[in-house]
Order: sequence, then C-alpha cells, then structure tokens
Amino acid sequence: MRARVGWGLLAALVLPVAASAAEVTTVRTQSFPRPPYSGATYYIYERAGQTICTKLSVCNKFEQCETSYVPGAFRAAEDTTGEPYGVTPAVPIAPASLAKHVCLTRFGLVQR
Repeated sequence: MRARVGWGLLAALVLPVAASAAEVTTVRTQSFPRPPYSGATYYIYERAGQTICTKLSVCNKFEQCETSYVPGAFRAAEDTTGEPYGVTPAVPIAPASLAKHVCLTRFGLVQR
C-alpha cells in the first residue's frame, strides 16, 4: 500500500513537469553567407520538437538588415544548397519573454 502511494505521489510530481516541458518554446540560429559581403541568419522557433516560426534576417556589409517572418519551417532558395557556417543550440525562451518575439506574436503563437 505504501509503495502504491509513493508511486502515485511520484507520478503527480513528474507529470506536470513532463507536460510543461512539451510547452517550452526554444530558439536556435543558423547563419549562411550571401555574396557579395552579406549574410542570412535564421532564427528558428520550436515547440515540442516542431518548428513553429522562422525569422530571416539578411544583412549587408554595412549592417543594414531586412527581416521577414514565416510561419513554420522556411529556408530561402539561396541557402538550400550549403550547410550553415554558424549554428547555435536551441535555448529556452522564458515564458515572460515570449511576447517580445515578433515571430511568435505575428502568427498568434503567443498572446501579448
């Protein structure tokens, strides 16, 4: 009887953590060179292992950038032939900071 109560208590503690882990939103980056003297950086937002939004920032050598947002996974035709030269691992976004990310708010993936 005591063992069953122990397992029930353990399950009650672990299940909310497992459920909330699936709701964690992360962001990672990939960078690609673009001739002449420019580069493209993709900010890839993911939740539960699925890409939910992609931000593309293309900057020239003068650090003038154009930004676009696409729901789901996206990679421009110029960047599909090679491997990225810069990659960062996925980093969790704090729940309080989610509304600061335009990619997430633009497509209704978080509430402001």
